[in-house]
Amino acid sequence: MITLYQFETSPFCDKIRRILNYKQITYRIEEISLLRFTGIKKRYPVGKLPFIVHEGNTIGDSTDIAYYLEEQFPGKPILPEDPKMKAMVHFFEDWADESLYFYEMRLRFGIPHNAKMAIPKLSHADGWLIKGLAPLVVPSMNKSVLNKQGIGRRPDELVVRDVQRHVESVGSFLEGNDWLVGDTMTLADISVFAQLFCINDSREGADIISSNSNVCDWMKRVDEATSVPSN
Repeated sequence: MITLYQFETSPFCDKIRRILNYKQITYRIEEISLLRFTGIKKRYPVGKLPFIVHEGNTIGDSTDIAYYLEEQFPGKPILPEDPKMKAMVHFFEDWADESLYFYEMRLRFGIPHNAKMAIPKLSHADGWLIKGLAPLVVPSMNKSVLNKQGIGRRPDELVVRDVQRHVESVGSFLEGNDWLVGDTMTLADISVFAQLFCINDSREGADIISSNSNVCDWMKRVDEATSVPSN
């Protein structure tokens, strides 16, 4: 049995849940509250989520987990055998993890009307004290991270414009295709979907995504293939 340690609202945790669901792997979830987060280094020294425990092995980082699951559970593969296609999957995943991620953070937690909806979801597993403190602490922590990365210093309207460009690019790439790479769903689809799913949880992101039929149809396909848990 695999145990997934997660924040439910994290796109990286969602990415791993969807891989597990798609591969029909039985697993259990250990939800980590904000209060418990500081103690996860006892289980995983890097101190980041998600991580999984499987047969005594602890694996962290969503990319490493994805490749581990592909190796241990090769049924319903998420990585193509063709080297060039596999390289393209890598490019998409890295773009999603290292670029789109910061845009979803910015939209969900950096714009006040979105943060009012997102922060309660983030702290849902905590007690009343942490739930009360989260709206005061999370925005400043988020701003600190995004300011260092760069997106946090850009005006809201420019960030929204960038997201529009990203979504339009995905839509154009999907023109005439069901999936991002090849003829079946891959890690590329799951990785990009996980970030756009969070972007869609913001008012601005939802407006952008809903206006792109290629992206909407593709997101529906990915969701239908990955959202049903195996346990």
